[in-house]
Amino acid sequence: MQDQTDGGWVDEEQLDEEQAPEGHSEVEEKKPRRIGPTALVGLAVAVVFGVTGGVAWWSASSSDDLSLAQERDAVLVSAKTEIATLNTLDYRSVAKGLKAWQAASTGTLRDQFTTITAKDQGVLADQKKISQGKVVDAAVLEVDGDSATVLAAVEVTVTDGTDASAEPV
Repeated sequence: MQDQTDGGWVDEEQLDEEQAPEGHSEVEEKKPRRIGPTALVGLAVAVVFGVTGGVAWWSASSSDDLSLAQERDAVLVSAKTEIATLNTLDYRSVAKGLKAWQAASTGTLRDQFTTITAKDQGVLADQKKISQGKVVDAAVLEVDGDSATVLAAVEVTVTDGTDASAEPV
């Protein structure tokens, strides 16, 4: 360790006790370091960010907005599935497809699906078409109790069941 005496640097180990300046001994007690102003400012900023982040997290986790967002997410997942189902029908299993349509619908539309006769089912089967619905994008516009309004972009591919080489439309 070095000590500054009389403007020059002197190695303390080289000093014996007789040569050491007054108040110095071979074993000098180290003074505790003080925290500089920059470190204090950094610590204060970290505490402020920590408290602000904690309050924001707590507020968000206990907010009604969170439950509404979760409800909208659940509605969106369900709507995408149901919309794809309502745009899918295979001529080889018309009855099964119509039951899926009934399960995916409500109100007047569901009532209409339940009134499709065996003759109409035969016409659908005779056309030998396979439609496959795919939701490309969707958004929940409104959720109100047990109903929701959803806007969806749907891609429906229809293939001819009798001609495997036919291009889908």
